[in-house]
Amino acid sequence: MNLVRATIRRPFEELKNRLVISRLYPWINNQFHTHTHRRLSQTKMSGYRDLGIEFQKPVLDDRNYRFIELPNKLKALLIQDPETDKSAASLDVNIGSFEDPEDVPGLAHFCEHLLFMGSSKFPNENEYSSYLSKHGGGSNAYTSSQNTNYFFQVNHESLHGALDRFSGFFSCPLFNKNSTDKEINAVDSENKKNVQSDLWRLYQLDKSLTSDKHPFHKFSTGNLKTLGSIPSSKGVDIRDELLKFYNSSYSANLMKLCVLGREDLDTMSEWVYDLFKDVPNSDRSAPSYNAKMLPSDCLLKIIRAKPVKDLKKVEVTFACPDVEKLWESKPGHFLSHLIGHEGSGSLLAYFKAKGWANELSAGAHTVSEGNAIFSVDIDLTDEGIGNYEEIVVAVFQYLEMLKQDLPQDWIFTELRDIAEANFKFKQKGNASSTVSALSKALEKDFIPAGDILSTGLLRKYEPDAVMSFLNALTPENSRVTLIHKDVHTDLVEKWYGTEYSVIKYPDGLLNKVKAPGLNPRLRLPRPNEFICTNFHVDRLESIEPLQEPLLLKDDGQSKLWYKKDDRFWVPKGHVYVSMKLPHTYSSVINSMLTTLYVDLVNDSLKDLEYDSQVASLHITFSKTNQGLDLSLSGYNQKITTLLTRYLQGVAEFSPSESRFKVFRDKLVQKLNNHLYEVPYSQVSDVYNSIVNERSWTIAEKIEVAKQLSFEHLKSFVPTMYEQFFFETLVHGNFKQDVAIEIDELIKILAPSDIKVSHLKGSKPRSVLLPEGKTFFYQQQLADEKNINSCIQHITQLGVFSEKLSAKAALVAQLIDEPAFNTLRTKEQLGYVVFSSALNTHGTINLRILIQSERDSAYLESRIESFLAKTEQDIEKMSEEEFEGHKSALCKTLLQKYKNLSEEHVRFTTTIYVGEYNFVHKERKARLIESLTKTEMLQFYRSHVMSKATSKLIIHLKSQVQDEEAKKRDFVESHPAGEQILDIGRFQSMMSLAPARQPVKKIEVTPKL
Repeated sequence: MNLVRATIRRPFEELKNRLVISRLYPWINNQFHTHTHRRLSQTKMSGYRDLGIEFQKPVLDDRNYRFIELPNKLKALLIQDPETDKSAASLDVNIGSFEDPEDVPGLAHFCEHLLFMGSSKFPNENEYSSYLSKHGGGSNAYTSSQNTNYFFQVNHESLHGALDRFSGFFSCPLFNKNSTDKEINAVDSENKKNVQSDLWRLYQLDKSLTSDKHPFHKFSTGNLKTLGSIPSSKGVDIRDELLKFYNSSYSANLMKLCVLGREDLDTMSEWVYDLFKDVPNSDRSAPSYNAKMLPSDCLLKIIRAKPVKDLKKVEVTFACPDVEKLWESKPGHFLSHLIGHEGSGSLLAYFKAKGWANELSAGAHTVSEGNAIFSVDIDLTDEGIGNYEEIVVAVFQYLEMLKQDLPQDWIFTELRDIAEANFKFKQKGNASSTVSALSKALEKDFIPAGDILSTGLLRKYEPDAVMSFLNALTPENSRVTLIHKDVHTDLVEKWYGTEYSVIKYPDGLLNKVKAPGLNPRLRLPRPNEFICTNFHVDRLESIEPLQEPLLLKDDGQSKLWYKKDDRFWVPKGHVYVSMKLPHTYSSVINSMLTTLYVDLVNDSLKDLEYDSQVASLHITFSKTNQGLDLSLSGYNQKITTLLTRYLQGVAEFSPSESRFKVFRDKLVQKLNNHLYEVPYSQVSDVYNSIVNERSWTIAEKIEVAKQLSFEHLKSFVPTMYEQFFFETLVHGNFKQDVAIEIDELIKILAPSDIKVSHLKGSKPRSVLLPEGKTFFYQQQLADEKNINSCIQHITQLGVFSEKLSAKAALVAQLIDEPAFNTLRTKEQLGYVVFSSALNTHGTINLRILIQSERDSAYLESRIESFLAKTEQDIEKMSEEEFEGHKSALCKTLLQKYKNLSEEHVRFTTTIYVGEYNFVHKERKARLIESLTKTEMLQFYRSHVMSKATSKLIIHLKSQVQDEEAKKRDFVESHPAGEQILDIGRFQSMMSLAPARQPVKKIEVTPKL
């Protein structure tokens, strides 16, 4: 896998903003044309200055852009999208955790938290979040090493009000003492959420083993000690430190704002000027960090780290040239494409053939100007752990091959053409994600603002830069991290307690990597046969887009759905095949065998899959609780070719015993590791195993997986497709004949032509709780050191119906912000607080989830108290506020599709469920519009607060709690209800809710 701007095991909040898995797009022509949005030369307008930038845009981009500068030197990119349903804004400050004082770790992150807690203009600490919630929006922020990014989105009519509240973060924040004290606890809870996470633990370990003269070594999250007790013990007022940090760091000249809305550019420019002109400007320069992050005494070392989970990894990291300013040629991307390749001749293919590894990723990342790393991260098998030195040597052998065989012009040409098509046919995405990414990108002032939309293009071919980068990947610039449970350790990392040791490269290893020689099994990838060469779109003029696909076929073996793209006119398509295979879910044994089958098929066809993926043709083969799903997406020209070859591979698949053992061990490892995930990531699986047919507990799966043999799999595979019904959706730039051809192709998997029509209506079902009964299930966390517990509180509202679904959605809208404000902000129960409506296969429910250090029984009592208070809040709510909530929810439901994928997801979801309600959001919005406050109050009383209410409460309990905490958190009569001690016995006593049925009869469409 090629990782662009990747770094070493970066934690999720930073991963989601920095680590991008490269999915490359083909474009055959060397000549490339894009729309350029032209502006006049710099013009001063009403206090702001239009910088007159010309923007290079994708041909499909119908937005207008303007880049302005305010008198305080804050710069803003304004985007007019007349069709957007959601407006959004993001402000990026070019200051991050690297600026934390050495004695106050986490101060930048703490500051980010506090800015949400009110301003002089809007002093209520939940005013911003409450406004967004009432107007169909939401917000977030993250603190990275050199920037802090704030963003929101909201229904388009409410942009000005949201911007007004948002601007106060940066012009007049309050930093109230009460809020300051509370948010220390929130930061501490956020940190404790991560303490047992290997992602965070290994990331901090890696940071701690760099130079203490470079800020990368710092602990950036903060906790109760660094922000509370330690400063207090030194007589330091943390609020004073916070104000000093804010006043010295949050300078307007270091800020980039991005706003997207329907309003014209002049209106948005005036709004930005009015609302952000008072942000103080101290004219401070952006910080720079000149120290070497990985000096020689940090290199030529093997770091041996003991994980919490059963991880087996080796990583080779290089201190490498910082090539971020070579953004037009991207030498790091060029090399990560080759080293991270997964096809024939690649490092991963070699390791898999040896039985040493299953996954590999490679990528370059700039840490700060002048400091960069390139890493090769490899997931190992048990045999790979024993041969990790040979794996490291093979990495250097691959580098040696590259030094001899590069440069190769054709590789750059492929990557350039792929990137050009990717840019040309780029479609719109989520509004808040768009502005967040752009505001951050604008901090790179070495990139002309007019190119900010097209930074993914490869504009220059600089083979000398590639070779210079490659020649820096030497043993002297490297270090190795070995991660698994049985390593020898003699040290403990300060912040997370990770056990580790550090040794020098053994002489034998050092000699081998200095003179690795060539490995005949390692070679450059072959030219990619799947690159698209035809981007023709069959566009139909002046037609009204269809709201649902056409049903072309419906018989005892299959259903075929088809929709020609009539909205976006892109040369792309999607194919979705949902296979109903009763043998795959008839028992936990068959379920686990199916999982292994899917893993082994994907493994055997990796060469085909990876080449197609690089060419922007994606194929996914996965297990479901109905059988198997096969999904393809990308440029439509070669989708049928890929599907044909993939299906042939599936039909001809014959498992190998050696790979079976590798993947059985990997399956057991994965299941065991799931029990060490953060608690809130585990709770859904526990809930599903209790309420759903065809679901089993992780413990049951582990018990079975350990006992499976190769003979079991060999006997099982021939039976899988004996009973076979499938539904196919062909959607995009396809003709109807192609859809019919694809339907015929799927039949290659059927061992006979026996039709089993009853499978058409076969659906999983869910438990229906008896009226007025409360049940609870308790499970102790496997991780004995995790201090967090988790509760998922489920109120069953009834059997699924569209009217009930509409009411549940409105209840969820009404409680969303109050639940967060009450349970997280005010009561400080934990960092993770979440509420929503939740559907099973036949019921509709209301969910509240909390992860916390507090005992889950206490959390239950606080949820019950909140739900009781909500009844009063709804009763007191004004008609205007109630109608505002309805309007916000309806506008969210009625958002237009932004791209072909969004439309496809809606279609595939309802096909999978089997209700074929392709316009369910429009139908739900109409139902919500008719609901009254009186009706909803009565519904809340009868379905949430009455004696007839049915509940299921899941408690995942920490093993870490002292007696004092137990006394503090004891609440009489909680946990409430009847305890589930045996899930199987519980299910055998319950009725099942009826499965969701088609909303209407859909007739087969005659061939067009």
